[in-house]
Amino acid sequence: MNTKILVALVIMLVVSIFSNIALGFNVSSESKENEKVEKVNKVLKVQVKELENGLDKAEGAITDEQLSGNEEAKKTVESFFNTQFNYTTDTYKEKFEKIKAYVNEDVYGQLMSAGVPDTPNIKFENNITNMKIYMSAKNKELTGLVVLDTVYTIDGVDSPETTQIYEVTVAEEDGKQKIVSLKVLGTFASMSES
Repeated sequence: MNTKILVALVIMLVVSIFSNIALGFNVSSESKENEKVEKVNKVLKVQVKELENGLDKAEGAITDEQLSGNEEAKKTVESFFNTQFNYTTDTYKEKFEKIKAYVNEDVYGQLMSAGVPDTPNIKFENNITNMKIYMSAKNKELTGLVVLDTVYTIDGVDSPETTQIYEVTVAEEDGKQKIVSLKVLGTFASMSES
């Protein structure tokens, strides 16, 4: 019996040694395969990062292009300036409430910083004679210049035409296009001879 047990133990030892050698080769092979996979993974991560950057640039270009053609934003600008600068004695005070629809709180605060003045007891009106709007998009923001020619009339007497230039920035707030920045760049009035 001793020889049978000894033979069985020798056979188990040989099988165990053979299994360990086979597993050693397998682990060695897997280690080399893992190194290859890690290298490929690093290359793929770099490519994905490059693609993401390219996609961000493309999305920015598409967004800017879409913004440039944004008719709602242009209409907001046009409506604001018509409301702000086309008024009469009767509609003067109303305009301050109506412009809220076209500007954000900051711009409204800027426009209302002096408060709503009382309407004088004379007949007056202001009319836009010409308005040009130039809008463009850059960095996902719609900005533009507005050139206004206006004539102010007091008791039926026209003042010389005045040209005003504004810089506007339009963005979406609460699902609507609103003017988020408004700057006066200059006002020019012709000199009249007396």
